[in-house]
Amino acid sequence: MKTSIIVLLLAGITLAAPAGAAAHGRSQTIALDYRLVLDRATRLLHGVSVAILDGDRSVRVSTKGVTVVVHGDLGEPMLLIGPRGVWVNRASVTAVADRLTRLSHGWKQLASGHSYAWHDHRLAPPPYGSKPGPVAEFRLPATIDGHAATIGGTFVRYRRPAVWPWVLGATIFAAAIWAAARHGWRVTVVLGVLAGVATLASRVSFSAAAALNGRVAWPQIGLWIALAGVGCFGLIRTRGSDRVLVAGLLGCITAVLSLGSLGVFWHGVVLSVFSATFTRGLIAVALVAGVAAAATLPGGFRK
Repeated sequence: MKTSIIVLLLAGITLAAPAGAAAHGRSQTIALDYRLVLDRATRLLHGVSVAILDGDRSVRVSTKGVTVVVHGDLGEPMLLIGPRGVWVNRASVTAVADRLTRLSHGWKQLASGHSYAWHDHRLAPPPYGSKPGPVAEFRLPATIDGHAATIGGTFVRYRRPAVWPWVLGATIFAAAIWAAARHGWRVTVVLGVLAGVATLASRVSFSAAAALNGRVAWPQIGLWIALAGVGCFGLIRTRGSDRVLVAGLLGCITAVLSLGSLGVFWHGVVLSVFSATFTRGLIAVALVAGVAAAATLPGGFRK
């Protein structure tokens, strides 16, 4: 297969991956300054399971044999979740504000199951200073089989990580790459592969941990794996300067994609299936190795 075809495939999937994420209607959250921690009473509600999703701004309520009615800002019934499905009160101003329905009369069914996740404005972070720790509480009034209950918890702010260790590490890594660049095309190919693996691992971890509906975002993961597959196919099927070109292009793609993840370095909470430190390491490797693969591209052609 000609290198030009491989280049087009790489470019096409690179454009398709962000498009898949955009299809959800909101950009994916990967890093935050705070978490919402449910209180003990909420975690022990009988027949009800509550989880915070989507960068801690959505809530999912699941029921088992009970009916939960979540109330709005004015105390009005907003959502009904139970054995007969999920229903929204079209007269609820809170439901309208959260874009669950349009203002009208009566109840409208949203889902047939007994679990539902929605973006609730009452989970938006309050204004606070830079001091880490609990900063405020949130409360969603509700009833469970007619008995008063509360879905609540605490906003907890996390300390921002120090950036200088990562800058120092990236500088040392870049210097090592520069010293090894005399080996020509092999360095470019290794760097391209390294950047691709780090990018794939970080993107899959974000999609698995920060899906907008609280489930694994398999379509996004499939797109990232497809991108990686095309890159591997291009590296395997090419030789010499063509392989260097594919590796350099792969480095450019991963470096550009990694720029959108730099927020992990200045936010305390990283929404990834890996630890925050390991995820930051993946982003640093993807960015530095990707830029280096592109920078060593001319040397690779000469060798």
